[in-house]
Formats: sequence, C-alpha cells, structure tokens
Amino acid sequence: MLNREENMSNDAMKKAMEDLFRLPAERLKDKLPPALEEIRKYGIGKLLGEYPDFLARLLNKLKQVDAARFFRDVPHACDKLTDLLWEGVDSRAGQSKDMKSVLEKAERDLHVNIEASDSPFKSHFIVEKGKITGRSGLLHFKDEDFRFMGPTEVLIELLTGDLPLGISNLRLQTAGHSGWVTRVSPVIREIGKLLKGA
Repeated sequence: MLNREENMSNDAMKKAMEDLFRLPAERLKDKLPPALEEIRKYGIGKLLGEYPDFLARLLNKLKQVDAARFFRDVPHACDKLTDLLWEGVDSRAGQSKDMKSVLEKAERDLHVNIEASDSPFKSHFIVEKGKITGRSGLLHFKDEDFRFMGPTEVLIELLTGDLPLGISNLRLQTAGHSGWVTRVSPVIREIGKLLKGA
C-alpha cells in the first residue's frame, strides 16, 4: 500500500510541475514560491531522479516570462530557487562520471560568484576536494577567484549550457585572472549538462 501512495505522490508532483510550466507570467509569480517550498519538502534529488531536466525547464520558463522582472517582483523566490538549483547540482554531480572527472581533475579549489546586473539573482559555487557546492548570495570579493556578471537571461544561458564561453562573448562579463577561465569553463559545461538531465 505504501508504494501506491508514494507513486500517487510522485504522479501528483509531476502533474504539479507540468502545470507550473504552463502558467502565464502573472500566475507564475503567485504559484512559484509555494511550489518551490513543496519541491524542498519533496526533495530536489528525488524530483530530479524522476524528472532529470526539471531545473533547465524551469530556468527556461523563467527566461520566457522575463526572469529579471520576475526576480525583481518576487525576490524571495530568487534565493529559494537558487538554493534548490545548487542542491540539485550537488545531488546529480555524484552520479555523473563526467562531472566527477572534472571535479577530481581541478588543480586547485575554485570559488566562483555569479551576479546579475538587472535582478537580485546572485549566487556562487565552490569546487573543493572533488565536490561542488553552491548557494544563493555572493562570496566575499576577497574569497572569489572568478566572477560571472551580466543580465539574468545571459546568466541562465550560462548555467544551462546555452551560452558559448569565450572572450568574444560580449553579453557576459567576467572578473578574475584570465587563467581561471580554463579551470572554470569545464565545470560550467558540466553544470549545464546536469541541469538538462544529461
């Protein structure tokens, strides 16, 4: 009997997530914050096990409805979403041979900030001892090795692997020694794969 109840809750969660993707921008503002809380209770690792591309789809939905405006209008949802995103990356990183390989090959620890110029979207990730962790908010500037800055939409494209990295990409600004790019880029590429469920 327990399995049936668990399957019903899995089905109910999947239906709730599909309904979320169909909402227009104005309704999403009201529905996303409580949905993020439900996801937190359900477990992002569990949800991604059933629905591997959920985070990429959610970020792309936010891009469609103007993510910068959304985060300015609903700032409390921004940090909740960012924390879930990094919790999801962390839970999937251990299951990805490619990500494990990139993290283990890191020559030294990485401390990377990600900061939007047009919304409260601020985040960071750290690569240490073969692991990746991240959270909302920025690391103190003295502790960062590298920083990505730009419009919210561009940063979403960066995280989902839809933005080509390179010096010629004028949509994305960076701060930090240029030597860090070769260390950070493989990690960013793998984050995009994880978010897309690959």
